[in-house]
Amino acid sequence: MDKPVGLTSFQVVGKIRKLLGVKKVGHCGTLDPFASGVLPVCVGKATRVVRYMDGYDKSYRCTVNFGAFTDTQDREGKVIGGREPSFDELERMKANDFADLRKLFYELDGEKEQLPPMYSAIKMAGKPLYEYARQGITLDRQVRKIRIYNSVVHGIIAGKILSADFSLSCSKGTYIRTICDELGEASGFGAYADALQRTRCGPFSIGSAHTLEEIEQMFADGRISEFLLPDDIAVEQMPRIDVTKEEAGHIRLGQQMPLEMFKDRINLSDEEYIHSKPHFCAYFMGNLLAIVLPDEKEGRLILRIERMLA
Repeated sequence: MDKPVGLTSFQVVGKIRKLLGVKKVGHCGTLDPFASGVLPVCVGKATRVVRYMDGYDKSYRCTVNFGAFTDTQDREGKVIGGREPSFDELERMKANDFADLRKLFYELDGEKEQLPPMYSAIKMAGKPLYEYARQGITLDRQVRKIRIYNSVVHGIIAGKILSADFSLSCSKGTYIRTICDELGEASGFGAYADALQRTRCGPFSIGSAHTLEEIEQMFADGRISEFLLPDDIAVEQMPRIDVTKEEAGHIRLGQQMPLEMFKDRINLSDEEYIHSKPHFCAYFMGNLLAIVLPDEKEGRLILRIERMLA
């Protein structure tokens, strides 16, 4: 889906649930209400693959305004500091095409640590952090390792507000609002996210995403197949093994099999790889049957079925 600005991800799920008349509906990768863009929504039995979508890399396009910090790190928050560039500073920046400011964006690339913002949906003691933040409470949060790829500055405007239009790709759990806040620190002016669009989430991209209005119209016209996708798209990033008819029969019955049976498809000589318990998509004749993984039982290696999808 192409989530609109102004709705929470939960509200979007509620609208899809009501439209399709399906109880089980879930989503991958929460978007803030002020953000728009790609929101993968799983319907019915496809909710079984949500857990395997958690590790998706994502891409965003963002407008960041310099000159202020806000408590939410976006345009909806209260200004808590920062300063606007002076006339002389703006003239110096314009003279070299904002080279110093552009450098800050290019330096984003790579692995780094990020402290999740208090205004986030991360839960502590059963409550999302934003509930504590609204009460003026700040809690200790764990720093996360994230990775930023391909930061690109599309343009910088020094009008009434100094702002930059940029895009980047990143690992899961990255907060773009916090990236904007960090750019504000590095620039010395303060900064916050003014507009944010997710352009990609794993295999799903904005070019093939549908708005709520489009989905409602297609549903009314009986064109459901135009927006409902097969669930194996959601796990195409996982390694695949094709199984025989006999093996498929065991999987359908939920029976574990000796891992040795799959030595032609799984590298059993790499002990570190096997003990990391990599997940595989098990296919039979082109159809996704289950998510399986190596495991150990009573001292022997087996192929365990984690999730039936057939």
